[in-house]
Amino acid sequence: MNKPNLLLLSLISSALIMQNAYAEHRLTIGTKLLAAGWQGNNGSISSSFNSDEGAQLAFSASYQYKKLYTGISVQNGKYNFSGAGPDQFTPTSRVSTNNVDVEHQELDLLAGYYFWDRISLFVDIKGVSNTWSNNDYKQNFGGLGFGVSGFHPFSDSWTGFGSAGFVGRGDIKDDNKIKVGEGRSGALEVGAIFRIAQNNTLNMGLKFRNYNFEYLDGSTQEYSVNGIFIGYNHSFVM
Repeated sequence: MNKPNLLLLSLISSALIMQNAYAEHRLTIGTKLLAAGWQGNNGSISSSFNSDEGAQLAFSASYQYKKLYTGISVQNGKYNFSGAGPDQFTPTSRVSTNNVDVEHQELDLLAGYYFWDRISLFVDIKGVSNTWSNNDYKQNFGGLGFGVSGFHPFSDSWTGFGSAGFVGRGDIKDDNKIKVGEGRSGALEVGAIFRIAQNNTLNMGLKFRNYNFEYLDGSTQEYSVNGIFIGYNHSFVM
């Protein structure tokens, strides 16, 4: 159940931001496919869990003016658990799940500034929702995150990049907006960008996310979502 806490900063595609570092005005749109595994444990009461398969598709857009940038990212995917799955936590009870699919959605609104030539700091407003297929139970998470991103060109065609972020505290609520707990998370993303043409790039890399949650009944849950990704970006210079 805890995907809702994906508070990590899965930024809006570090790749987008990097390739824009020195543009006067630039609008960039992109898409990204992530192949990831979701694993964790439900605390001392229930068993550990590990997804059999899972993937997410993301769409993003960013705008940059000199050293200032802002962006939005929407991500959606589904994870299958043939055995034990993430427990559901409600305001009054805890529900174990087995043989279930969990749909995960994320929305990020991000703004940052290049305080140094190749390094920026950013803030991220994050919203995450998880929906279980067995009973359509939906859980939402929201929080404010902070992070740092950077890039380093290796050649005219290749650029390396990385980002790290965290959400120190965020509320977990059910679909009726009733609070069921709080959580924190962190994320790390590293990869490379290959320039196909002047305004067209491919990006690829690794993404690591970790979440820790505490619910109102004192139960805890911890999980990680790690995987590889590949994406494509196109920029419009104005």
